Amino acid sequence: MRKLIHRAGLIGIAAAAATLLAGCNVAGSPGGPATGPSVTVRPNVPATALLTVMNGPASGPALSGLVASTARPNEDIRILQAGTPARTIIASDSPAPPAVVLPGEPLAPGGGQTEYQTAEYLKRQQAWQAARTADLAAGAAKTRADTSAWLAGLGIPQKLSRLADPPADQGSLAAESAVAASALAGLEEDAGHTFGHHEVIVLFCDDLSGALPAGELTGDDLIVVASYLPTAAATSTAQVDLLGAGAAQAAVVGSEVTAAQLAGLVSADLSEHGPSESVSEPVLFGNDSYALSPAAAASLRQLLPELREPGVTVVVNGYASTPGTAEANYLLSFERATAVARWLEASGVPESALIIVGHGASDVVGSGASAANRRVLVVIEKT
Repeated sequence: MRKLIHRAGLIGIAAAAATLLAGCNVAGSPGGPATGPSVTVRPNVPATALLTVMNGPASGPALSGLVASTARPNEDIRILQAGTPARTIIASDSPAPPAVVLPGEPLAPGGGQTEYQTAEYLKRQQAWQAARTADLAAGAAKTRADTSAWLAGLGIPQKLSRLADPPADQGSLAAESAVAASALAGLEEDAGHTFGHHEVIVLFCDDLSGALPAGELTGDDLIVVASYLPTAAATSTAQVDLLGAGAAQAAVVGSEVTAAQLAGLVSADLSEHGPSESVSEPVLFGNDSYALSPAAAASLRQLLPELREPGVTVVVNGYASTPGTAEANYLLSFERATAVARWLEASGVPESALIIVGHGASDVVGSGASAANRRVLVVIEKT
């Protein structure tokens, strides 16, 4: 009998509490302050694709670090090893960001409210803003955790460490470009061409040899990491060949490129040059020259405080006007970018933060022979 009386007492207390809460206008209770509907938010993260072709286990550590540092939600990762036929090591999609349900916003009183009611409404607004911020932060944290768990589950370092070297002639630029072009065509067809400009091909090559068929790389962004770069002329020639094969952009770097620099290049292309980057005013050059003028040095000097900050990667992009051969223009654009990079280094910008890319006579901004095309643009990427 004592148990029955106890249960009845609890019921009575609960009913009394409900009456008191209703009288205090607690949000969500009948007669309480009105709130708008909850909102479901799913971050709009574009689909991206990172396709890499490696020559052998020697490039494994660099490739593992690259994938780990550039992984993001909604990303398709493909890692292939050069050979005939090519071997697919990894093919996986990262998870999409989770949906976040945000609480409904408190609605303002209809008018004629007391100072107390106005103060209470402002408190509810502050609480709602805090809850909204916390929920969005929790959603972002879950996205990072999901991406990290996906990446760990791929076991990339272990898989790459067990690979054997492919035949020597399969690690050339031409051979790996053919592998990449075929794989990317299949990937785009499977995915319904959803990547837009958010796809990047990275080739880890033994050398820059071989002929590239015209149109093989149409519209693709390529980053080539060569085991060694023989000369600046060879680098420029490789860029000419890549653009001649249809590449939208092509950067050729040597094995001395740092992990941060490589990740910066890839991230910039995957993000299609997002808001984390800023671009300098163009540094102009004389016709057929890569000598820095006093005006060019003055323009660069204004960038130095930002370029010296920790965690900054500086991509120095050289260009040329259209008269002359493609190879000569690429070499000239590379020399212009190199001249700027050396000046920045002498002015206190760490060499490890500098990436030099020659673009030749691509991306013209004036008529073909215009002096405006004889320029260098400094792109600042902050991590």
